[in-house]
Amino acid sequence: MLALLAPLALTAAIACQSVPPAHEGQSQQVDSQSSVETGVIVVERLLAVTVAGQTLGTVQSTLEKAPDGTWTTRELVTFSLTREGGGADAQFSSTTQSVSVYDANHQLVSEIEIEREADVTITRSVTVVDGEIVSSYSGPGRTEDIKRFALPDDYRSALAVDFELVEEWKRTGNPATRSFSSFDDNRERFEQTTVTLTGETKFRHGDQLIPAYVFRATQEDGTVVDSIVDHDFTPLKVDAAGTFIATLVDQAPVLGQGGGRINSELPVTGRTTGRWWELAEQKITTTVTGDDPSAPPLWDDNHYHEVVREGDRYQMTLRSTLPGPGFVPPKLPLTISDPEVDRFLRPTAMAQSDDPNIIAAAAKIVGGETNSMVAASLIVTSVFDSIDKQAGVRGSATASEVLRNAAGDCTEHAVLVVALMRAAGIPARAVDGIVFASDKGGSGMAGYHAWAEIWLGQWIGVDATVNETGTSARYLEFGIDEPGQLGSGGKMMRSIGKTAIELGPHLTYEEVR
Repeated sequence: MLALLAPLALTAAIACQSVPPAHEGQSQQVDSQSSVETGVIVVERLLAVTVAGQTLGTVQSTLEKAPDGTWTTRELVTFSLTREGGGADAQFSSTTQSVSVYDANHQLVSEIEIEREADVTITRSVTVVDGEIVSSYSGPGRTEDIKRFALPDDYRSALAVDFELVEEWKRTGNPATRSFSSFDDNRERFEQTTVTLTGETKFRHGDQLIPAYVFRATQEDGTVVDSIVDHDFTPLKVDAAGTFIATLVDQAPVLGQGGGRINSELPVTGRTTGRWWELAEQKITTTVTGDDPSAPPLWDDNHYHEVVREGDRYQMTLRSTLPGPGFVPPKLPLTISDPEVDRFLRPTAMAQSDDPNIIAAAAKIVGGETNSMVAASLIVTSVFDSIDKQAGVRGSATASEVLRNAAGDCTEHAVLVVALMRAAGIPARAVDGIVFASDKGGSGMAGYHAWAEIWLGQWIGVDATVNETGTSARYLEFGIDEPGQLGSGGKMMRSIGKTAIELGPHLTYEEVR
């Protein structure tokens, strides 16, 4: 099936920036062809991708079937959009090329993915060898960063599972289901997927009726992807959470003309204090119209909120993460005994806390300060003061790029804070979700957002976009945006175009003292 969830990269970009004006182009739709010289059968498909009814991208998918039974799939995914209200710098384009090779048993042998945006190229590759996934990353600040992951017992390639499901369906005449683990090279973790083949259909494309299979895949985070594929499993139509829809076309739509426009703001009703930075508690009702009540909740109880779910409605009490008056900040250097916290001191491909420039910047900002809360506040304020508040050169730049370019939106502020905190010896991680604020009269406004949080004996939200160390009660957390974590892209995708917030009663810091 389509490496579908390339759209998840788009959801991250919608959070604060937008994804990128790409190449224009035309491509004739080809069903299949065969090379007489090599015996290789080639199947090509072109799909247009729409988000909220707007065409924002294309997927060119090619399958090559060799006489020895091996398969090679190639995809070129292009996205282009303009963020509403983002100014002239809010137009972006990106392309992602991937090549996947499967053996005669349809198991993955290797995969390489090359992402290009602005003048930056990021290459990820995986190879399956001797019971392991060998994963490699090359990009800004990193060259050939290689990691190894042992294959779990239930690891399968999606292609092999598709073949198994078709075989069972043909044998029994009933829908067939498999659950398995696959490797996400971007998240650097194995993720569970349940796929059901519900049956066959005839997919109408113009005057053609293409024999096809109908699949439903449920991701670990609850995202549901419905797909119609031909008998070679190349995509004809894909619907991801009712938000991203890719459909077979004959010619590529024109992209990069500013026609696709995304507004990341969410509708908000009700009133709160006009001094939103003083919110200690805020009650809200969040409605995600049409979200599957059986899917995992979009929000859980944690240090940002208490949640009661009723179908697609969430009654939420938002909390400040600013420590109370009895809080005693630990001294630097911190002693971290919990490995689940300690790992958020390590450099990553996005937050290169081992970059000499990052290390030098952190040392200069913190100086000899040993109070960890004060040191953290110095870092947040420095990033707030030094970063020009605009859409970045890329949809989501690394910390080294942000330090060099000194410009960016919420994702850039968050990743630089994370890298500087880690370089200063403070565990930190990036977070995605929704945040709201208000005007002077208390009317609310909300949008998708990225921020950071730090560990000082407890997790404390920090947001350099608005210079908060200890966030006020305004944040709805989707998830942690770090390697090894499930991430927030699927939850964000489920919510786009469907989410509304109603503000209820609130308390300020002064009122709770």
